Amino acid sequence: MLAKETGFLRRKARKLTPLLFVQATVLLVSQSVGSFRRWAVLVGVLGQLCLSKQALWERINPRAVAFLQAVLAQVLHRRLARARPAASAALAVFPRVLIQDSTTLKLSPKLATAFPGSRNQCGAAHGQLKIQSLYDLQAQRFVSFSLSGFNRNDQAAAPDVLAVARAGDLVLRDLGYFVLATFQQIAQAGAFFLSRLRLDTNLRDARTGQPLDLLGTLRRQVHLDREVWLGEAQLPVRVVAVKLPEAVAAERRRKAKQNRDQRWRPSARHLALLGWAIFVTNVSRKIWSAKTVAQVYGLRWRIETIFKAWKSHFRLTEVPHGTAAQLEAMIYARLIFVTVFAQTCAEANANFGPAAPAPPSLLQWAGLIGDFFLVLCLEAWQRPLHASFVRQLDYHGRYERRTRKHFGETLMNLS
Repeated sequence: MLAKETGFLRRKARKLTPLLFVQATVLLVSQSVGSFRRWAVLVGVLGQLCLSKQALWERINPRAVAFLQAVLAQVLHRRLARARPAASAALAVFPRVLIQDSTTLKLSPKLATAFPGSRNQCGAAHGQLKIQSLYDLQAQRFVSFSLSGFNRNDQAAAPDVLAVARAGDLVLRDLGYFVLATFQQIAQAGAFFLSRLRLDTNLRDARTGQPLDLLGTLRRQVHLDREVWLGEAQLPVRVVAVKLPEAVAAERRRKAKQNRDQRWRPSARHLALLGWAIFVTNVSRKIWSAKTVAQVYGLRWRIETIFKAWKSHFRLTEVPHGTAAQLEAMIYARLIFVTVFAQTCAEANANFGPAAPAPPSLLQWAGLIGDFFLVLCLEAWQRPLHASFVRQLDYHGRYERRTRKHFGETLMNLS
């Protein structure tokens, strides 16, 4: 049993069973405020009992976090009843298409020690949590998650994919994960990668071995699809460049000039190269044309849509101001929820047929399920809501003991 293995359950539970703990913690995704009182009320409604918020507070420790991590790992490895087939022939040749990306949450300054973030102009540290994720686009399911402070950037997390990637997989990532050594290791593992090119990377023509003047070549050819050696390691790849519309190029240059890092100023060459979408990949021309390279890279935005659903509808940003363990417990519980949600969406898409008016929308599903998730679960688990909630009101809805008189005592003592 996972609860015993992680130390969460040491003796027979009188009130807070492992199942009840997981159910109530996951249901917090339906609450606009992640308070311990609401958490305890959910435990009480589900278990038809009364549990104080203080008792719950004491149970949220590293053992509880380890238990939820173990549950998440088990959910991640749960096989879908029916995996979705590849969307096109361009992806059918890969057993998995792994998108690696991250999202960041702002935290209380009290958590800056556990999850360090950036500093403001006065030098004060902010707490920031970074969630790294790997998502399989073929099966539309998550493969792994990891939590860290903001100071572990995407480049540092780039090698994380090596523990997961298998021969034949395609790894799809944005420019933040551009690390030559990791690309080399992906290729050595028999896997494939597609990334935007970091514009200060050295390129050599694979036929002549001479340095490639990328900007000069693009000014003569407009589009490019050439075999090159990448970086000092001379990793053999294709470089593919597609001319962008002038309005898109102008916006990219504007953002580059307004970079928050005042130490970095884009060169004239860098700004000129922003007129092209430039990619590197070890997928051969026999599999992908240059046009397909750009189209496949555009699929990376699927993970951005998922992150938007998390923050807009699953209240991922509503995190407590308690201890690091309490924060991690809530985050891992919500990752359990979003993992199941992604798998449910994948199954719905797999069952989508030509007679249906339109396929399911991830954002529309997220909005509806986020609002009604609590009611749906209570009905599915056959919990008598009215009587149980009245019991919670009687237990949790009273004044707490304190020296200052509350309103009722003040009213009764009026002379």
